[in-house]
Amino acid sequence: MAEDIYFNKKKNTESSKKAKDISFGDKKYTEKINPEQLNSRPGEHSFGDIVTEKEKISSSAPVKNRQEAEKAKKKALRKKKKTRKVITVLLSVFICFFALIAILVSAVTGYVLSDYSEKDFGDNAYIEDSALMSSESVYNILLMGIDTLDTDASSRSDAMILLSVDTKNFDLKLSSFLRDSYVSIPGHGNAKLNAACVYGGPQLVCDTIEYNFGIEIDDYAKIGYDMFIKVIDAVGGVTIPEIDETEAKALAREGFKTEPGKNIDVNGTEALAYCRIRKGQSDFYRTERQREVISLVLKKLPKSDPVTLINTAKEIASSMECSVEKSGFMPLLLKAAVCLIGDIEQTHVPADGTWYDATKNYQSVLMVDFDKNKQLLNEFIYK
Repeated sequence: MAEDIYFNKKKNTESSKKAKDISFGDKKYTEKINPEQLNSRPGEHSFGDIVTEKEKISSSAPVKNRQEAEKAKKKALRKKKKTRKVITVLLSVFICFFALIAILVSAVTGYVLSDYSEKDFGDNAYIEDSALMSSESVYNILLMGIDTLDTDASSRSDAMILLSVDTKNFDLKLSSFLRDSYVSIPGHGNAKLNAACVYGGPQLVCDTIEYNFGIEIDDYAKIGYDMFIKVIDAVGGVTIPEIDETEAKALAREGFKTEPGKNIDVNGTEALAYCRIRKGQSDFYRTERQREVISLVLKKLPKSDPVTLINTAKEIASSMECSVEKSGFMPLLLKAAVCLIGDIEQTHVPADGTWYDATKNYQSVLMVDFDKNKQLLNEFIYK
């Protein structure tokens, strides 16, 4: 029950008949019991109410029984400890797993590169680094195929393909530089691009591409025909989506009996012949076939026999001319492996509509719009 205190000395109402005067010092107050509050429930009184002895004031909501609260607390604590234990076990398993993988990868890398010797790759003395397009998330390595079995021989580069590993977009990008492009070869005047390899080897090829197209090259790898064949055979050959009549006739002239059709399986030797076809079609088609086969090999690598791949890689590493440091091989392979989940994009330089045919020194060449190709390369590789 509750009683209202009215601070009014002279107020007279019907309820005042039940009121009595209360004195506090020299002041008087009127105490009155409100009949409606006599039936109110405990806890419904407002601040300042007077309650009877049978009522009890509570300043907070009712709580659970002490024993139930303790029981719930202990249960929550046990659950928390159990969760921590599971997480600790899982982390330990993952750490052990990755440690074993790291040890295995290190052992395999050491085995593959045991006979590998990296080549020097100096800075380009003909152009400032600030003038070259580059990005921390893109790694460019120039793949050069030469028209001989001996990589140490002075030979023209038959194929020049820039492999860009884009860790930002998780893509691999292949850019073919056509060998008949008429370019300025630093220190040697103007000539076809593939002549740079004869004048100064892979270093000059990279310098020439950087000088004319403004794209930074981080490393290079030069391989001969025999290595190309071994790589394709190591993945079990590849399946060409389609071989047309012109291509089938060109292969027949090389001694390969291949009928026009779709999904044609070829081994390393047949794939090399397919990539080298030029008669009956321009060099643009030839470079397209090269990128096509490289893309097929890259996509097939994860599905191939690891033992065969490791042994083939060791054999190639011992004779391949490459500037990648030993310590940089594994990070590069891991980046490329991650990017295989994405697309393998392709292009060629010069791009369509940015060149025209001409004759220089009795040779048929491609006259290139370098500014336009620099722009297109930048958009393709660094987009």
